[in-house]
Amino acid sequence: MEEELDRALQVDVLIASLRMSQSQSRDLLEYLAGMLEDSLPAIATVKRGGWLLSAKKPVEELTVRFDDFHYQIVRKKNGSFAATQMKIVRGVVLKNSEISIDQCINEIVSELAKLTEKNAQARSALNRFVSGD
Repeated sequence: MEEELDRALQVDVLIASLRMSQSQSRDLLEYLAGMLEDSLPAIATVKRGGWLLSAKKPVEELTVRFDDFHYQIVRKKNGSFAATQMKIVRGVVLKNSEISIDQCINEIVSELAKLTEKNAQARSALNRFVSGD
């Protein structure tokens, strides 16, 4: 029971931290990409831009891959974001749907919760991120 409560609390903290970052929209993609890149690099692909010699390489695109769906968030040239959900069957994209950033984050968090229920390594990685270890 305590372990279930701990996992539920960890997911709630993750959701809250993502939502807090959402209010700072220009940092949203950086935060989410950094979190997934550090915690679960096997499911996240990050493309960075910037000048060749610049020290700062901002995230331009984040793709998060789960079994049945892939999610992609892209920073447009005007600084806004576009989010896409891709339905995957046997490795083939059957459908692309443009969705809101809010919906995309909610879907990613939901899929992360499912992943942590099935995968102890993913659960441990997200727990380390949420707890700041």
